[in-house]
Amino acid sequence: MMTTRMLVPGSLVTGARPIDRLFEQFFGYAFASQEEGTPTYALPVDILETEDAYELHATVAGVPEDGVDVTFESGMLSIAVKAVPFEIQGTFIRQERPWGNWSRKLELPKEIDSAKIAAQFENGVLIVRVPKAAKVEPVRIAIGGAGKATPLPKATPLPKGRG
Repeated sequence: MMTTRMLVPGSLVTGARPIDRLFEQFFGYAFASQEEGTPTYALPVDILETEDAYELHATVAGVPEDGVDVTFESGMLSIAVKAVPFEIQGTFIRQERPWGNWSRKLELPKEIDSAKIAAQFENGVLIVRVPKAAKVEPVRIAIGGAGKATPLPKATPLPKGRG
């Protein structure tokens, strides 16, 4: 005997909610606050480190450039994405993409060049490039001789197998 189950449209939405809440708790997408009735979520980001910079990538598909605010103040990089209202024709049977505002604050390392931080959009992805500052090399300070600082010699690596 074959059993047939019928899915009622409401069960498509409510059946996944406990699983959705579990993922939200794990990945941090649950809204942290409400601004004028609109939820604000933690913006997920990827951060890459290259030799000369840090690169932050955040998906902001469907948001116009003027809906994104990137600021840097007192060592803190802040990104705020304003929700864009949209009209639907019909009734949602399933809504998996969270709608609302997104924000993220990240403390940056002190060794960055904040004057050269740049942001751009590329195919719905916000890319923020944070250049590293030039490395400050240690110097030897001459005792009793102002202005006679000399760079310290670089350490020579130990031969392999020792150390």
